[in-house]
Amino acid sequence: MGFLKLLKVVAPGTSRRLDLPERAVVHTLSVFSAVLLLAISFGWYVNREIALYLFLGAVLALAFLTTTGNPMRPKNRSYWSWALALLALISCGYFIAMRPVHELRLPMIDELSPLDIAASIVLIVLVLEATRRCIGITLVALVLIFLAYAVFGDRLSGAFAHRGFSTQEIIDHLVFSTNGLFGPALDVAAFLVLVFVVFGALLDRFGGADFFYDVANSLVGRQVGGASKVATVSSGLYGSISGSPTADVVTTGSFSIPLMIRTGMSPTHAGAIESAASTGGALLPPVMGSAAFLMTDFTGIPYATIAISALIPALLYYLSVFLAVHFRAHREGMKPMSVGETPSLVAVLRRDWLYLVPIGLLVWGVLSLNRPAFAGAIACASLIPLVILREKSPIAIVRAVLSGLSDGMRGMVGVGVACAIAGLVVGTLSMTDLTGKISSGLFSMSSGSPILTILTAAVVVIVLGMGMPTPAVYALSAVLAAPALISLGIDVLPAHLFIVYFASMSAITPPVAVAAFAAASIAKANPIKIAALACRVAMVAFILPFIFMYHPALILDGTVAAIVTTVGSIALAVVSLNAALEGYFLIRLDMVRRGLLLVAGALLIVPEHMTSIVGAICFVAITAWLWSSRRALRLSPIPSPA
Repeated sequence: MGFLKLLKVVAPGTSRRLDLPERAVVHTLSVFSAVLLLAISFGWYVNREIALYLFLGAVLALAFLTTTGNPMRPKNRSYWSWALALLALISCGYFIAMRPVHELRLPMIDELSPLDIAASIVLIVLVLEATRRCIGITLVALVLIFLAYAVFGDRLSGAFAHRGFSTQEIIDHLVFSTNGLFGPALDVAAFLVLVFVVFGALLDRFGGADFFYDVANSLVGRQVGGASKVATVSSGLYGSISGSPTADVVTTGSFSIPLMIRTGMSPTHAGAIESAASTGGALLPPVMGSAAFLMTDFTGIPYATIAISALIPALLYYLSVFLAVHFRAHREGMKPMSVGETPSLVAVLRRDWLYLVPIGLLVWGVLSLNRPAFAGAIACASLIPLVILREKSPIAIVRAVLSGLSDGMRGMVGVGVACAIAGLVVGTLSMTDLTGKISSGLFSMSSGSPILTILTAAVVVIVLGMGMPTPAVYALSAVLAAPALISLGIDVLPAHLFIVYFASMSAITPPVAVAAFAAASIAKANPIKIAALACRVAMVAFILPFIFMYHPALILDGTVAAIVTTVGSIALAVVSLNAALEGYFLIRLDMVRRGLLLVAGALLIVPEHMTSIVGAICFVAITAWLWSSRRALRLSPIPSPA
């Protein structure tokens, strides 16, 4: 009992019920921070360090004000939380006030004052506590291990020993350099991720989620299993903008999951489909869960190149989810949605075509301008005419805009905290040169085998990603696992895209499958069963990264012939594997036919020339056999009743 109580004490907190004064403070702080960072994205100059201090102070204060200390704590006002929020603002305010002094000192040479060291330690402790509340004790324990290594690593023997660092050296590197707490991860969160999160929040406030749902409904609602297909398409469209699997599940799943259940889908399957479809939004351009922006910073590859390269695998992923839904619906004899529930696409576009303007501007801006933050800011500004048309009252317009800004900044709390603590890990790794040692360790663990090294890296990314936002998982994994992959001779882009895929899939990987748990609360089903089934529905996402690591034609790196044959082979494999797993392809399948399709899919999934040809021949032969069986079933006479 004592151990269970301890687990509850250190468990993540829950959302707090805010009274009027707290709501006013949270709303004001959120709107001010969002407006400031949007203004910076538009081009208004603010010193980078000062903006990061303001952002981190706001994120920490919001984390303490809106999240309880643990699940057992009361959800009403807590003076401890107020004290921690005020301490966070004071700590970051100290760094802002001392910025003119700190600009003149030489890093790692000039001494830090005792007050500098004290303020830095307080800030690090506050980041650790906010992480424990918002994400969990696991990540905090991981960071403490790295910090302990920085302090005591000189006492180790062998390859993992380092020269030793004083307290001042550690603080100087982690807090006063651009390689630690205020490094690339927090920089991208503040100046890139926030813009797109705010855009998604504003779009949702202005009815964007309803628009995506209506478009999906008009396209596939009248097909067999239409409700499930609508969930797949609408979650993909909305997720490609929001980039957050959990937010996508809560937003689109709130009406798609009950609709799937009402049309005959089991609650577990409905939750799994929504979880898998929402998780894929972090893989689909233009936003890709914001990890692509971090990838640009880590690799130096332009964002447009990353987005174009990631497009085909993301479309194959959604093809797989769609086919899983399609075959399951036919196998279970599900009905399409009624005509009254499915509007025509022309009617939807005639009514809401203005929603295409900000989305088009966003896509054009991130691909053409090579300034994603500016493109996101323009897209946010282009949403204002929408709210003016939707809301006739000036008061309602102002309320909608302010609510969207507040929602966006509050949605950044988890991401901001995770990126801050990821900066501590990255800083420790760069200071102690632990990255190369870990890469060597991964290679040694796998006995020098390339495939075992890749599998080990995938497991490391999934374990790191349990309960964490995709950008933070990528930031950690990019310095822990990517060097080991690149040392195998794999190109930088596929190696980092590999990490993005497994970082995203951690949202549905048991036991800490945050997207599945969010879906379970709506579907009223077991979250672990939902997560396991979601992994099966999303199986292709666990396979594609291994393919484009060795066959970059899948990410459009190669000749036209290689790209066409590779993509065609993988697309046929997706059809074959989903048919085998769901038990339907033209007709209901017995175990023999499912086994044959599984073999054909396995041959096609390996994009080698001979195996692809053999797999394609097998697939065509099985399809012809099933077609003839289907025709025979149609032509067979109906037996008369006894």
